Amino acid sequence: MKPVLIQFYGFEIYSYGLMLAIAFLTGIFGVRFLIRQKGLDVSFDAVVDLAVWVLVGAIVGARLAYIITDFRYFLIFPGEIFKINSGGLAFHGGLIGGFGAGYWFTRVKRIPTWQLADLVAPMIAFGYALVRVGCLLNGCCYGKTSALPWALRCASNDSLLRHPTQLYSLIGSLILAVILFKLRNHKQFPGFLFLLYIGLYSILRFGVEFFREGPMIFPWLSLAQGVCLLLGILAFTLIWWQRARFKKGRMNQDAVSEIHR
Repeated sequence: MKPVLIQFYGFEIYSYGLMLAIAFLTGIFGVRFLIRQKGLDVSFDAVVDLAVWVLVGAIVGARLAYIITDFRYFLIFPGEIFKINSGGLAFHGGLIGGFGAGYWFTRVKRIPTWQLADLVAPMIAFGYALVRVGCLLNGCCYGKTSALPWALRCASNDSLLRHPTQLYSLIGSLILAVILFKLRNHKQFPGFLFLLYIGLYSILRFGVEFFREGPMIFPWLSLAQGVCLLLGILAFTLIWWQRARFKKGRMNQDAVSEIHR
């Protein structure tokens, strides 16, 4: 572990913050590439502005969600609320906050929201994998103690061998990124890929949570797993509903075309 990656003349660069910045920049240029490939009329300046709004929304949402899940600690140490250099961000909150900011921006700028969301989805998965590298270096988001051959000393607060859940999430998210990238030219409804990412991520995170330390709702269900269940059910329900609507709309268009022949 190396929470502080670079230190010189009293200036410190944190591993977690650096990987978050790299994920942010990678996302900007990745989305730009996909926009050009898709032929959407969205300028690079608009992509940068969108990314800034999404980043702010994601950080605010992620921090709020993290504080809510561990509110007793922050009641005792309120000064820790604004310290995010070394982690302390909840992805589900970041996803909701980032989407809310992005949705607002695209509506104001009259950018096709759901088409752009589909292009952003693979980059979210890839960026999440990069940030998990920061988690591993920082020693946060670690797993339960384990005697497995691949167990690591990956917690910042002890030297016990644990499940390297940071690596589990990293590998799983890279797989999701590849799947989403392969499906980027799908013929489904706009927003399909974004909803698919939420659903697949929920499944991935639900599984990883069995090996992670975290707040519990019940003895057999963690708080993160509960959120994953809700988001996963919502995502796949919306996919089913929108596919049915999209299919019906295409059938109606075909019928009208047939009449005018």
